Amino acid sequence: MMALRPRLLSSAATWLDHAGMLNAVSHMAGWAARSDAFQVLTYHRVNDAGDPFFPAIPTGVFEAQMRHISLTHAVLPVEDLVEQAARGRIPRNALAITFDDGYRDSLTNAAPVLARYALRATIFLATAYIGSRQRPWYEEIALAFKTTTATHITAPWGREWRLAQLADRLSALDECWAHLRTVPESDFDDTVARVLEALGAARGPVDGASGNGMLDWADVKGLHGLGFTIGAHTMTHPMLSRVTSGRARTEIVGSRDAIADMTGRVPRAFAYPNGIAADYTPEVVDLVRRAGFTCAVTTRFGVNTAKTSPWELRRGGPWEYHVPTFALKLAGYRLLRSE
Repeated sequence: MMALRPRLLSSAATWLDHAGMLNAVSHMAGWAARSDAFQVLTYHRVNDAGDPFFPAIPTGVFEAQMRHISLTHAVLPVEDLVEQAARGRIPRNALAITFDDGYRDSLTNAAPVLARYALRATIFLATAYIGSRQRPWYEEIALAFKTTTATHITAPWGREWRLAQLADRLSALDECWAHLRTVPESDFDDTVARVLEALGAARGPVDGASGNGMLDWADVKGLHGLGFTIGAHTMTHPMLSRVTSGRARTEIVGSRDAIADMTGRVPRAFAYPNGIAADYTPEVVDLVRRAGFTCAVTTRFGVNTAKTSPWELRRGGPWEYHVPTFALKLAGYRLLRSE
């Protein structure tokens, strides 16, 4: 039965789409759900490279999703939705679109699509990598697993991985990321370096010709001119629950100040790196609030209401590339997940 459900859902979504009823279902969900409910979608890369080590939503799929959203939802930046919630003025079927990290294809691929449909979004920047020749630590790890010639390695914590097949490498990469997110600050850099050494890679600046795949500050200003709001995502993307309070404050305030210095605008929104419940603490939430941010987003799944803490907003999918299923799930989540 569980294996059948996705097929049934896809078939139902396709039938509704062919019958011309899918947009109506989306509108009805907005009116049937709580009037103060709003959803926040998360994206990272938007491109057609098809690289499993650096996954991205295909540009055509992203455009189809945005076309549907433009016809069925009231889209506002997440910062504005939080302000509207405080005033009791959230529009029906409200939704925010967000991007994490600061990949350059947010400008080259996503921004033109959003502009075509007059949609605004928020991008959260890991500021140490903007206009930098340094890759984010999680990108270094992914590239090392992609390019290594090793057929098996032993991780610094004793886990053995076979790497001969693509599936083996991707599975090992997921395991490696999951473990590194639990490593305390005192051991983190050494553990990353030892993983890279085992894979035959080394930390260091990227080749100037290829770049690190991230935006530079001119790009960021360009995004703002296209209607994006700019949010902070720390400087170096640490798991804030695994670092000292002093380091957490430095990362939070440092990313805020870098954006303010380079754009002339103080960011109002913050995104917790990784963002599940284990990745931040009440103390970290308080640091974000005291740094002057009016809201912060997690990756904890759910629909937000006026009762949701503005510093622990829910975010998530649906992740389906089949756009009718994406649309039906988006409507269903609003109905079923409103508090």
